[in-house]
Amino acid sequence: MIYSMLKNRILSGTHWLMLLVTVVLFGLVAAFVDLKPVVDENFFFSTSDPQFQQSKKIEQHFPSQPEVILTVSSRDISSAHYLGRIQRLTQQIENIEAVTSVKSVTHGPKSFPDAMASPFWNRLLIAKDRKSTNVILFTEGKETEKLIRRLERIMHEFDDKDFRIHIAGPPYVVEMIRRSLAHDFWYFSLTAVVLFGLTMAAMFRSARVFIGMLATCTSAVLLTLLAQSMLGKKIGILTVNLGTIVFVVALSHLVYMTFNWQTLAGRKGRMGKESPDLATAARQMTFPASFWSMVCASLGFGSLLIVQAKPLRELGFGGVLGTVLALICAYVMYPPFLRWAVPRESKLIEQEPPHWFWSRRFGLASLGVILVSALLGLGLARVDTDPSLLDYFKPHSELRDGLEYVDHSGGSNPLTLVVSSADGSPLNTDAAYQKMWRLHGALENYKDVGTVISLPTLLAEGDRTPFSFFISYEKMMEMMEQPKYARVAKSFINRDRTETVFLLRMLESRRNKHRLEVVDDLRSTARRYGFAPKLVGGIYYLQGRLAQLVASSLVTGLFWLNLLFVVIALIVARSIRGALAMIVSLTLVPLCMLGGIGWLHIPMDVKGWAAWVAAREEQWRGIVYSDVIIAAGFAIFVLSDFPPTQRFGLVVLGGCIIDILANLFVLPLLGGAQWKKA
Repeated sequence: MIYSMLKNRILSGTHWLMLLVTVVLFGLVAAFVDLKPVVDENFFFSTSDPQFQQSKKIEQHFPSQPEVILTVSSRDISSAHYLGRIQRLTQQIENIEAVTSVKSVTHGPKSFPDAMASPFWNRLLIAKDRKSTNVILFTEGKETEKLIRRLERIMHEFDDKDFRIHIAGPPYVVEMIRRSLAHDFWYFSLTAVVLFGLTMAAMFRSARVFIGMLATCTSAVLLTLLAQSMLGKKIGILTVNLGTIVFVVALSHLVYMTFNWQTLAGRKGRMGKESPDLATAARQMTFPASFWSMVCASLGFGSLLIVQAKPLRELGFGGVLGTVLALICAYVMYPPFLRWAVPRESKLIEQEPPHWFWSRRFGLASLGVILVSALLGLGLARVDTDPSLLDYFKPHSELRDGLEYVDHSGGSNPLTLVVSSADGSPLNTDAAYQKMWRLHGALENYKDVGTVISLPTLLAEGDRTPFSFFISYEKMMEMMEQPKYARVAKSFINRDRTETVFLLRMLESRRNKHRLEVVDDLRSTARRYGFAPKLVGGIYYLQGRLAQLVASSLVTGLFWLNLLFVVIALIVARSIRGALAMIVSLTLVPLCMLGGIGWLHIPMDVKGWAAWVAAREEQWRGIVYSDVIIAAGFAIFVLSDFPPTQRFGLVVLGGCIIDILANLFVLPLLGGAQWKKA
């Protein structure tokens, strides 16, 4: 008796300790965790990936600097007024600290007519339609934020109706993605707290429950961020929304547990009364479903750990860590708040379907869910795993319009092709020069290629100098490797003159093939003109490789996930029929979500139709409201400035709807109905 009273006394104040834990975690994250999203030009792959190493090898052999391209349009690009403004724009850009050099029609070629006549400057600086010219910035360092902000101020100063400035280039795209992710990180975090906090307060009519949910979910997020930081993980392009995901996952456990707590209170006639044992009973009642939900979610995230794409691996690691910590926080931190709170009835809680509703088998409804899922599943064959670079940004936005203009005027996505002569002969001869020109022309004529800059265009520029016919191509290359000419030749040919680079700006707006198919076509073109393709790099190629890995992971990931879920279903259902019912119902979710993960909140250890009826009648609130919480959480992503995040939220929202229908209708029908009476 005394022990029981002492135990209850100790437990009655545990919620204050949990609040202190939340405050301490908040302080640790503020002090030690970098909450700034990290995005760079190589965010697709880690340094150990073969694709990244191939690109780095190109950079080592043919050193070059990141480029930002300003395309400036006007009615007359040859007018003195236009050229004067280009000159002033160039001079201001040169003063930016991170800019190493600038090339424009007033800074590089001798004059505008000289640029028009030059095979090198014409391709580099002047659009094919002669309606715009390029100002090309070569930059150093990985910190793009200050560079782009300074550049935007200059653009705003010079931009005019007849002097429109459009911007593109990897550093700019990277900075825009980083800004979108930073906006989403804070916007979603605050929205989730406010939206779900107010919803839970209204739903359960208890400030103590609200405080408990807020403290528990916040602690799960803070603990995930802290653990990731301690393990050396940064906030990346996909993990930027991990905090919102963990918050919603933790909240789904709490909603399920709270409904069971209220159900038990109503069953025992303890509504409006404190009852610490109800919290323990609700925790024990909810834990099996929560545990298997966590296992399934962790397996879904864990399947991403085996892919080569760096962002997907980061999301997989963070997802597994977050789902585990969400479960731990939910069952360690939240029960003390339930002991502190008093269960109350509300109109929302009182509303429920009558017993006869749950007694029905809903055969036609279940068949409809299966047919709709099958029809949606046909879209798997049309999944676009290789979207355009332009799809990363909202249509009709200033950023998207600028990228599209640059893309139309000469390409917006860089690709680097390294080739050697098929017979191994050196590339510093007249014959090799002619061969390279033929390949250059063939690459320029390929429909997905915008601008091509290569060694023959550089040598052709050298041929325009007086008495150049006295200088061999080898001598010309040696001269262009000197500091006087910015060592430009080193960016195009290696030391032993056996390999050369073709720098391509690829068109994104009219591409109708996968990027790797385009790259294969370009390799074939090189072979057809007597060259052996040696290396391929650049963001265009890395995006293509990422798309290939995503497509393959949809197949292999879902195969292994379904195999693991078969084992889980057998353990949980304890019967072949029950396991098959769970597997069919579960398969509907990834079928509709294209491999997305749905949390299964299904009752444990139920057999026979009567048991399914009782289980549905008792557990429907937890199933529906926890899935609604998840759906609403991911629906917040629709407000994102980053279109891939918007689409992700819509996919999960659709999957949660299917998950509810599958759990309440399809699963009981397949698992417990008597077919002869159906």
